[in-house]
Amino acid sequence: MLKFGVLWPHASIERVVVADEARRQKAAGWTPMDNILRPLRPVEGASRAPNRTPVSAPAPVAVPGQVATAAATAAAPAAPSPAPHIADSSKRQTCLQCRVRKVRCDGRHKVCRNCERLDFECSFQQSPGQSAAQQGSRLPERRRRMQACLSCRSKKIRCLGELPECSNCVKKGLGCAYPEPRKRLPAGGLGQGDSYTAASTEWEGQSDLDVAGPAPDMAPDPETLNGLVDDYFRHLYPLTSYAFLHKATVVQRCQDGTIDAPLKLAICAIVALLLRRTALCHDVWIQQAEQVILQQLGQPSIFRLQALLLIVRYRIESGEFPTAFMLAALAARSALGLRLNFERTELPPLAQEARRRLFWSLFILDDFFCVGLREFELCPQETIHLQLPCDEELFEAGQYCRTGMLQQDPLEVPATIGLRGVSLRLVSIRREVMRFKRRVGLQEMQPASIATSIKRFEQQLKVLQAGLSPSEQYSVFNLVNCKLPVQFTMLHLSWNQCFCDMYRLFLDGYSEAAPSPVLAAIHPGNREAMQQKCLEHAENNVQIVSDFWNNCDRTSILERDTAVCAFEAARIIMFLASVSSSKSLMDTAIRKATLCLDVITHFFTHSAATRTLRNKLERIIGGYSARLALQHKEALREPDPPEPRPSDRISQYASSRQKLSVQSLLLQSNFVDDSDQITISPVARVTHGTRLDEEGCGIVQNDTLRNTTDVPGMDDRMSLDDVSEETKTPNAAEGGEEEVSFDLNPWMGFPGKDDVYGIPGLSGGLDAEY
Repeated sequence: MLKFGVLWPHASIERVVVADEARRQKAAGWTPMDNILRPLRPVEGASRAPNRTPVSAPAPVAVPGQVATAAATAAAPAAPSPAPHIADSSKRQTCLQCRVRKVRCDGRHKVCRNCERLDFECSFQQSPGQSAAQQGSRLPERRRRMQACLSCRSKKIRCLGELPECSNCVKKGLGCAYPEPRKRLPAGGLGQGDSYTAASTEWEGQSDLDVAGPAPDMAPDPETLNGLVDDYFRHLYPLTSYAFLHKATVVQRCQDGTIDAPLKLAICAIVALLLRRTALCHDVWIQQAEQVILQQLGQPSIFRLQALLLIVRYRIESGEFPTAFMLAALAARSALGLRLNFERTELPPLAQEARRRLFWSLFILDDFFCVGLREFELCPQETIHLQLPCDEELFEAGQYCRTGMLQQDPLEVPATIGLRGVSLRLVSIRREVMRFKRRVGLQEMQPASIATSIKRFEQQLKVLQAGLSPSEQYSVFNLVNCKLPVQFTMLHLSWNQCFCDMYRLFLDGYSEAAPSPVLAAIHPGNREAMQQKCLEHAENNVQIVSDFWNNCDRTSILERDTAVCAFEAARIIMFLASVSSSKSLMDTAIRKATLCLDVITHFFTHSAATRTLRNKLERIIGGYSARLALQHKEALREPDPPEPRPSDRISQYASSRQKLSVQSLLLQSNFVDDSDQITISPVARVTHGTRLDEEGCGIVQNDTLRNTTDVPGMDDRMSLDDVSEETKTPNAAEGGEEEVSFDLNPWMGFPGKDDVYGIPGLSGGLDAEY
């Protein structure tokens, strides 16, 4: 019976033959050739290689019916032949530049095409007497970095490494900077064998977490630092939120080089961001300052807390609301851990006032997120045992002054409070008004209690105004001649806004109005009187905005609350004008609202914190203008809120209590409660998620078609402009109505109705703090 042998592959036979031949040559005393077993790329020195005759294995021929064995094949004599891997002078060579860049070289005489195209000095051009080592010292210039810039690495996005700036930083207007190289090329020349490793070791890759501290070359130079610190006290210090740094102390420490590193970076970053110094790498500075603070999280200090507060403000202004929300909690913990909410009378007056102002700035920070919600407050006022800030002259001179507490004492001397102290009291009153509004919206207050609360708020505000000195009362003359026009303007805007927040509850048909049963229980005469008062205070705010626009520096930086007050005043004026069905009143209201929009757009063009307000006001003005152009006679009325539906991804009880305002940045943080994934198996989770996605698409689409005409756009909601701004245009007939916006789930940022008013059976009896 014929036996068939298994033929080995040609490559395997060749390796066996070559190995056996090498052993035979070694036993005979021949010098082994190490290069015969590995393929070599053509090299320039091939023609200078020793002229030796290596032995190669003959190619075996498979014959049918013949059994080939390894032993028979290995015993076959090997005839000498030229080495197939050693290149001669006729073979194509590779220039040094192409070898370093690891690209294919065509080996063209004198200059290859790659070097000609890139305008490199080709190694084929070297003179006959020039060595390869001398030629290797002139490596091709690098056109692209081998690692990401610091800005892209901090955001964990892809960086193309262009020089001098990457495309990402150019698009965003950020300063682009690359880290220092860990290895540099030696000053001397490189040999030909070293050229392979020169380019690969010039820049070593670093992980995204390998930025433990500020790189030496990334910190601002002394000249830049001094300029940014000066800009801080010129533009930001007039705002109450930034008035916790003492100018003389900070400037002196900058000159001495003893200022805390995170604080220095944070000051420079926030100033460069707000003043649009795009050539500076402020995003890298703030990232480095944040990382240093987080690494020393268990060791809080007054200087790190100052830096952390500036970092939170930077994250807010740059639109990183979730990060700002979490960092604000860390700042509050640090402040309470340092006991900054208590006085330390043994300290010098300057130190006492500095720590007070730092804590009061943290107190103001609550308005960005909680808007009167107790569970989100970082610094409840009952935990604060500090007096109010003193006047600027006393703080700069380091002199002690006794001021009042947050809760006004009837026996205190009004002149000792100052504008900053009055502003903080207004903040406290506005928060109480917001809690009052929530209770009214949940129908937890009787009409008699509502009237009593309104009278109490009115009395507090009147006493506060009476405590102002004549030069602090509002007038255009006082505005022009005051030292801090920004703070002066914000004080009087906030005072009028407190009245607007109270009285708009009684604007029948307005999205912020109280529920119909509550309005029905109030006498019509009282409702009309409060509607008129609401209009008067809204008109006053528009006038204040106009006066500042016409008489003050338009390069000033304003508090975000200025945009909030202008936004609310414009909405109220346009709504009441539309109810009157007067074309002339509507035209005047649109012009006033357009002025407010111009002010918001001018002073907050690059602020992510006010983008939602600006977009919503643009849409409302466009709708009212379209209605006025069509001479629509029907009075505008915002319908009653729709029946709430349960939410799958948020607590119904929380939704019934937390009607987050459009002013709340927590609404735009898009936190997701994924508690439903705790008890679902991985397989079921995938199926469940797919089903929810499919059903959710249908729900959103149906709600989109339905809600464009019958859902009120509440001031307590975020406009859908942030979700699908490009897909919506004002409706000519309905665009002026505020119901063109959507009711949004306060946590998810998606359409939902469960956050309008209380869920039946869940509202219960709310205690006084809500």
